[in-house]
Amino acid sequence: EINDYFMTGDILKKPVYTFRPENFENVIDGYFHAKGEYDEFSASIMVGAMPYERYVEHMEKFDLRQTVLVVGKRRDIVEFALSNEVPAVILTGIKSSEDLDFDFSGYKGWVYISNLDTAETLRRLTLTVPAKYLMSPDIPVITPNDDLDDAKDLMLRHNRRGLIVVDENEQLAGIVTRSDVLKGHKQKIIMVDHNEMNQAVDGAETAEILEVVDHHRLGTVKTTKPIQFLAKPVGSTCSIIYEQFRNYNVEIPKNIGLLLLSGVLSDTVMLKSPTTTLFDKEIVEELSNLLNVDYSEYGKKMFYATDSLKSREPEEVINADFKKYSEYGFGFGIGQVEVVNLNEIDELKGDFVDALKNVRDRKRLDFAMLLVTDIVNTDSVLLSTEFYGAKRLVYRKLDDYSFDLPGVLSRKKQLLPEVLRVLEETAKK
Repeated sequence: EINDYFMTGDILKKPVYTFRPENFENVIDGYFHAKGEYDEFSASIMVGAMPYERYVEHMEKFDLRQTVLVVGKRRDIVEFALSNEVPAVILTGIKSSEDLDFDFSGYKGWVYISNLDTAETLRRLTLTVPAKYLMSPDIPVITPNDDLDDAKDLMLRHNRRGLIVVDENEQLAGIVTRSDVLKGHKQKIIMVDHNEMNQAVDGAETAEILEVVDHHRLGTVKTTKPIQFLAKPVGSTCSIIYEQFRNYNVEIPKNIGLLLLSGVLSDTVMLKSPTTTLFDKEIVEELSNLLNVDYSEYGKKMFYATDSLKSREPEEVINADFKKYSEYGFGFGIGQVEVVNLNEIDELKGDFVDALKNVRDRKRLDFAMLLVTDIVNTDSVLLSTEFYGAKRLVYRKLDDYSFDLPGVLSRKKQLLPEVLRVLEETAKK
């Protein structure tokens, strides 16, 4: 914006600036001898350095009412400017009031006395232009969470050398320039409780993966250099993380310990899930003793504190724990939610099926499922959008969109293998 304002397209054309004379004393060392009636005006700059006759001849080519004159003690030139009502006169080389023996009576413009020489006065004069005239009110901005590739595209599309970064309060957080993009900064991430890119956060495909900590099947994550990959066939990734604290002799804070205990109890449905291992049980016992918590009572309170499905938006419930898969030419996703009973399912089934269809379409999947698990009675109901091969599932069909899954608690070890079996058979036909 600064370049566009001060460098006109036609170098032969005299530039015009918007001045606010009150800014003179903020930039140019000096004082006002007289204040004019115009708070703001547009004008070009003229220096009174020519012989008088040449000066008058030259000035007649311009609109004098749109000219700021910078001049020393040149009586003839000053009086010519005053009589023609130039909007502002800036005088240099004035040592005392005796030097101001000009007739300012009747002059309605501004008179400013600069303590600087003429060259420095001219240099600073253009800096008195109000910033609002240099600024563009409609500029592209990004947030700290935006991807660097998106910033690059935005710069190219708007021909910008840089972009303003604003936070959630629309306050300046920083500036991203073209050189920043060329440096190719990458976010550094650790994938926890997943190892497939289609289950990762947005932008993970351009990030640098440092480590993976997981307990699921191995997917297709690719890295440019060796990383630490820590995976175990246990019931919860939280068990693995606790083991890391233990292995490195790091004292675990109570709040972190309670979170890990909650994670293990949630993943293993209070150690009832078929995914539960002796390792998980050992971790729960250790954390319970460390935190002085009865995990059984704590687990019951945790699950019973879960909001009723009626109090939450269906898509929010589905997306809270939703994993995407791509197998045998099919893209699909399975969400899971734990409840203390299945009494609300019949009433809410229609809303949840509609939400599953929306999730399917938005994520561009072939079908989407939600496993609703009763942790008290260890049963589940499966809600699903239509998909070819659904009739081959071993589960009893309740209606076009739901199945009865008695004894099924685990998406990973019980539901997913059955879905994959059906898809494999379908793909072979």
